[in-house]
Amino acid sequence: MASLRNVAAPYWAEFIGTLLLTLIGLGATTQSILSEQSSEALHSSVAWGVAVTLGIWVTEHVSGGHINPAITVARAIFSGFSLPKVIGYLVAQTLGAFAGAFLVWLNFVVPLSHIKHSSPGLHPATHAFITSNDTWPGLVNEISASFIFVIAVFAISDQMSNAKNIAPLALGLAFTGASLAVSSPLQLALNPARDFGPRVFAAFAYGWDVFSDHSFYFWVPIVGPFAGAILGAFVYEWL
Repeated sequence: MASLRNVAAPYWAEFIGTLLLTLIGLGATTQSILSEQSSEALHSSVAWGVAVTLGIWVTEHVSGGHINPAITVARAIFSGFSLPKVIGYLVAQTLGAFAGAFLVWLNFVVPLSHIKHSSPGLHPATHAFITSNDTWPGLVNEISASFIFVIAVFAISDQMSNAKNIAPLALGLAFTGASLAVSSPLQLALNPARDFGPRVFAAFAYGWDVFSDHSFYFWVPIVGPFAGAILGAFVYEWL
């Protein structure tokens, strides 16, 4: 039994860590939308940074605190992370993000139901869960921000770094900085699971047009973070 627990623990950690990340981040995003705050960019960026910090703090000693499929893949390519674990981590992270979206919906279901849907097409409430942008600007944003963030991830976790002792906090600040610097956090994922898991939930809750929104934009927050993460890891490890 103990052996089974040890095998399963990293996957549960990635599930729970990504759930915390999504619950806190999406919760803040939802509150920004519902309250129509003028400072929603700052509010959401800081909240997502806190979410990253807590997600990593909870999981780093069990699973390494990836809580992001792009980080997992970059670690597998450049840091010797176990290839057989990659698929399990990606599934756990995506399911954790889905569960986090469900918990956010459960907390805000009443005010979200008051958002008027007066025209055909995408329900406005889905913006609490998904990212949305024009395809090419969005792709550039995702690659650029993920590139910045993953360089920070590899630098901060480097054994030679003085920041490794406060890695979760430092990475939360790095995420906030990348989000604020490049684009609105309501339009950035920097994490394929953070968008895809909640997008699947939003499809069940509000309709499957979340996948056709903005010319099938859903692939951008998947491909962009993977590309940016791999590029950032390459630059740090090889250049």
